[in-house]
Amino acid sequence: MKRVATVLTAMLAMACSDATPVAPDAKLDLSAPDANLVVAGTVLVTNANNAGHGSFRRAVEQANSNPWIRHVVFRPGVGTVYLASGVVFTGSQDLSIDGKRATIDGAGAGGTAFQATGGGDLRVSNIVVRNAPGEGIAVEVPPSATGTIRVSLTNVEIIGNRGHGVLVNDQEDPSTQDDVQPDPAGSAASVEVTAIATRFAGNGFSVSDRDGLRVNEGGAGNLTLTLSMVRSEDNGADGVELDERGEGDVRVNVFGTRFERNGQFDPADLDDGFDIDEADAGSIIGRLVLTAANDNYEEGLDFNENNAGDLRVDLTLVEANGNREEGIDYEEDDDFAGGGDLVSTMVGIKANGNGADGGDAGLKIREKGAGELRTTIVNVETSLNVIGGISIREDAVGNLVSDIRNATSIGNADHGIDFDENRLDGSDAGNLTATVTASSASNNGGAGIRADQQAPGIGSLTLTAVTLNGNTAGPTTGSNVPVTIVP
Repeated sequence: MKRVATVLTAMLAMACSDATPVAPDAKLDLSAPDANLVVAGTVLVTNANNAGHGSFRRAVEQANSNPWIRHVVFRPGVGTVYLASGVVFTGSQDLSIDGKRATIDGAGAGGTAFQATGGGDLRVSNIVVRNAPGEGIAVEVPPSATGTIRVSLTNVEIIGNRGHGVLVNDQEDPSTQDDVQPDPAGSAASVEVTAIATRFAGNGFSVSDRDGLRVNEGGAGNLTLTLSMVRSEDNGADGVELDERGEGDVRVNVFGTRFERNGQFDPADLDDGFDIDEADAGSIIGRLVLTAANDNYEEGLDFNENNAGDLRVDLTLVEANGNREEGIDYEEDDDFAGGGDLVSTMVGIKANGNGADGGDAGLKIREKGAGELRTTIVNVETSLNVIGGISIREDAVGNLVSDIRNATSIGNADHGIDFDENRLDGSDAGNLTATVTASSASNNGGAGIRADQQAPGIGSLTLTAVTLNGNTAGPTTGSNVPVTIVP
């Protein structure tokens, strides 16, 4: 009896530490003969059985039928739960699951291991979800949802699931993605996903385009992603992909995260380390800090802003090395240019050894529709790429303004640094204003620095303390851009 009292006291303390409301008269629930213990809105998982008293499945079933249950907590030492079918949470309340380092093995689930469909927030911590034939974890946002749907993962491992490792879906039909104009249908809700100290590994080896983490947002609302100390590696498609359609922004905050060796599953459609696709009205806004995207099978970081909206993501201490196309592909286009500015500050960047399968440059920045392109790049290394080193290009109405300092761009197959102001849509070209300071662009297969200004715009290139030795096409090249050299 003393042991039971101690357990119940601990459970009460744990449940009451959360601000989520609980039933006013929450008491020990033994109303069904096979019910798990419920105290103050918390249901306890006590064994690794597939079903029945004390099981994870029974705990979720109780939460489905009792909206006051908002916490599922595993007893320490439960071990591995081998599912015979998927577990589905249908309740509309917020739910947290604390696995206490238990493992959910979905090999026998027949599809997704764990799915939530009720529209509440979901928090998952301290658990491994592995081997499901479908998704490891899937959250389906109801079409009628409003407000913000939040999904958070803390100290979670998502390993070897054959579909997406984790899928958060707020699109009516994600398969309707179109290169010209994607279907924006989805709920009016925003989607906010947070992953901390979490790993996505070896997921997505069933059919094409199954990622480590995939977040789809459609309709009105924003898509917000926060990653801190996350690893996404060896997944069949993208390590992490964000797909935002309809009105709304993509907002990202990524710290201390690695995207490595992702995207090999489909040779006809290889994929990236971190991929953002934003369509219709809305911008991509945010920052990446102390983050790496290395050895992925297409781009390391692939940011695409389509239609109207800005692309404003700052990068600090970011590396993207050994990817098979661009290391960093940062562009307003990719399929449907609709205007907006492209603005970024990049500090402490490495994009070396990329491009074995093609691409434009280790670091590519391109603004295709109407709008300004303004970049400040400091302490950047783009060397030994099997393509160009740095490519900065503006293709329609708007100016290109770029300031590069302390750059090393050596031994690339094409130009070391390439500035290009164009007028692809037939409108007047904007002006090119570029400065390069305290930098080296040497031994490249093209020019050290190329600067090209299409008429009738005005171009200028100022080089201060720049080394331009041994480049195949000469130290500088281009047209309509006077070069000022300051020793």
